[in-house]
Amino acid sequence: MANKHPGTCPHCRKIVSPRVLGENFLRRDKCECTSCQGIVYACRTPGCGHYAKGSEAYDAEFCPACANSLSESVASVAQSILATIAAGAAAKATRKFSPAEE
Repeated sequence: MANKHPGTCPHCRKIVSPRVLGENFLRRDKCECTSCQGIVYACRTPGCGHYAKGSEAYDAEFCPACANSLSESVASVAQSILATIAAGAAAKATRKFSPAEE
C-alpha cells in the first residue's frame, strides 16, 4: 500500500512517512510507522501533519503536541472562569458583611 505524508511518529518521535495498513473513507486510515512499526493515525487537528498513537484498545484523536496544546487551553479557560467566580463571590461577601450606610 501507499505511504502517508511525512510527520512525527508519537511512538518513536521520528519524522516518518507511515505505511497505510488499511484505508478507511469514513474515518482515518490505519498506518504503521516505518521506523518503529507502531500503529498511528493522522492527527485530527486541522492543519496538523503529525500522527496520533493507535493501539488495540484505543486510538488517540490528537498527536502529543496538539493534545498538550488543547489541555493547556482548557486549563487556561477553567482558570479564568474560576477567577471570575471567586471575584463575584468576594464582592457578594463584601456587600453582605459591610456595615449598612445610614
